[in-house]
Amino acid sequence: MNDVTKVNGTAVAKDPGIAIDLDEPVQAHGEEVRQLVFRKPTADDLMSMGDEFPINIDWNTGIASVAPATMAKMMSRLASVPPSTIKAMSAKDFSTAAHRLMFFFVPGSQSMPS
Repeated sequence: MNDVTKVNGTAVAKDPGIAIDLDEPVQAHGEEVRQLVFRKPTADDLMSMGDEFPINIDWNTGIASVAPATMAKMMSRLASVPPSTIKAMSAKDFSTAAHRLMFFFVPGSQSMPS
C-alpha cells in the first residue's frame, strides 16, 4: 500500500492535514495556485523554528493568538512552497490559513502533575 502522495509538488503522507482554498491565487514554483495543502507538523518542524513558536498563548486566560511571522515560516514549510508564496497571500487568505493551522499547536488538555 502506498502511503505517500504529491502535494504542491512534494511527497507527503496521504493524510495531508488541511487544504485551504484561496480567494486570491498566488504563485508557487512558477505556477498559479488556488489551493494550499498544509501537512500535519512534526516535532522536527517545531524544532526548526528555534525559540519561535507559531502561536502565542496567554496562560492566564487560555487565549491563543497567531504569531504572524513565525506562522508564515511554518506555513511555507508545511505547504512546501517558498516564503514568497506565503507573503503574496491576501490578508484574508493568510488569516484563514493561520487560524485553521492554530489547532496543530495548542497543547492537549493534560493534567499538570501535583
